[in-house]
Amino acid sequence: CKKKSYTIGYDVFSGSQPFANLVTQGLVQAAQSIGCVKVLKTIDNLNGPVAVGNLKTLVNEKIQGFVDFQVLAAYQSPIASELKTAKIPGVAIVGANLPGSPNVGASNYTASVDDGQYLAAQAKSRFSGKVPYLLVGAEPSCGPICLQRYTGAVAGVKKVFPTLASNHVVEVQTDGTETTAYNNTLSALSTVPAGSVVMLTGVNDEVTGGMFKAAQARHVANSLVNSFGGDPYGLSQVCAQPTHYVGAWYLEPKVWGASSLSIIMDQINGLKVPSQVGVVGEEVTHTNSIAGCS
Repeated sequence: CKKKSYTIGYDVFSGSQPFANLVTQGLVQAAQSIGCVKVLKTIDNLNGPVAVGNLKTLVNEKIQGFVDFQVLAAYQSPIASELKTAKIPGVAIVGANLPGSPNVGASNYTASVDDGQYLAAQAKSRFSGKVPYLLVGAEPSCGPICLQRYTGAVAGVKKVFPTLASNHVVEVQTDGTETTAYNNTLSALSTVPAGSVVMLTGVNDEVTGGMFKAAQARHVANSLVNSFGGDPYGLSQVCAQPTHYVGAWYLEPKVWGASSLSIIMDQINGLKVPSQVGVVGEEVTHTNSIAGCS
């Protein structure tokens, strides 16, 4: 706190999605702990023009820095332009890349490789001799950063199954939501032979949960799931479905908000910051205390 007070703007894609809420809590709690920061929060509900409008409103409120948790890649350039015009530093929570600003969040490719490798190792151990199918829930609207979650998961699985054929790897298009993931996975599973081992993972816990529900609806007995993110929903599934959920890749969501505040404060105070802060995370199973299974 080099000055008496700071006002930071924050736009988030959801006010209800559990992972987003944990990131928000981390940011707000960090601001409260240092005592000199007021956070002005807006919610865009996955609407790009609303996100741009939210930033304009925050600029009019005289913010000194902006934390961007807007996840639609197509709208990040207009947001970057608004920040440049207003001469306000920004930081993007990954999400989608914000041109000219540092990123904070998952180390997407590395974390996804580890996620996929653990899932595949469990499949190989439990269903020795069976060649599995891999379904990965992707989110193209999020852009290149979220694409790393898809490519990383596939690369991780191929560390365990290096000869896995391309027709055994299915990219399921989602918009990052459970409902779309469910519907599109239902369709994708119609092409998978009955009795197959099916591995499921996706860009976040809700997507992965929707995919698992689709597998249940299709009566896929040999399904294994590794959730990605480790929000309360994903961790609850680890506890509730230990037969199918091998675990969740836990990405420490509260750290994202606190780290974002640190990066934006350093920029406001004229300090150098890294271009990227990546959280690798860890695998959490139903026996791990982080999951909180009784």
